[in-house]
Amino acid sequence: MNEMIALGLKAKNDEAVASSRVIAEKFDKRHDNVIRDIEKLIEGIPKIEETPVHRYFIKTNYIHEQNKQRYKEYLMTRDGFTLLAMGFTGAKALKWKLKYIKAFNRMEKFIREKLSSEWQETRIKGKLARRNETDVIMTRLIPLAELQGSKNAGKLYMTYSKLVNKCVGIPANSRDKATRRTLDVIFNLENLIEHVIDEEVEKGTYYKDIYQICKAKCKLLVELSYLPEQKMIA
Repeated sequence: MNEMIALGLKAKNDEAVASSRVIAEKFDKRHDNVIRDIEKLIEGIPKIEETPVHRYFIKTNYIHEQNKQRYKEYLMTRDGFTLLAMGFTGAKALKWKLKYIKAFNRMEKFIREKLSSEWQETRIKGKLARRNETDVIMTRLIPLAELQGSKNAGKLYMTYSKLVNKCVGIPANSRDKATRRTLDVIFNLENLIEHVIDEEVEKGTYYKDIYQICKAKCKLLVELSYLPEQKMIA
């Protein structure tokens, strides 16, 4: 986990949060010291105001990649980050404070977009395109690939899904975190793939060649879309 800002879920609303682990990494601090500073703030907040502490810091945990042990961490809202970062000084700290401000602004802008009816409609439209693409892969491409000797034809759905994600620069299973503009491009890509597969299967084109045709056309479509580099959040 190395993303600066993540999407936290509280009261069923998306909220931008930062991880104490990533804060420690970016500000070149020991995580246990960051935890200590956060817990001092948690202890002091109720003495000054009645705002619930979870409006600033949310206690959670993570599993260490190497030893598989569970360790404590905190997620913090913009206000929690502001309280914590007040104590960070120096040129490097200032640089990362400014980067975090921009990251919070970007994520909060995306959250507002995601709550809009336009984003919701685009996501629904995209799911329909994905379903149509899946149908043509399952009913036309896979049978053709099997006839042509493929031993792994059943994996073609994932192959094309990875192609689309790679084209727009997002990880797997992250379309709910994509901007409306990215979702529009994904919609066009999957429509394109659906029609190319349909046409090439009709011709009896070799299934690996169909993939290469789709890949080339998808790359061109993305280039023409002028899609900015994606800054995905976990």
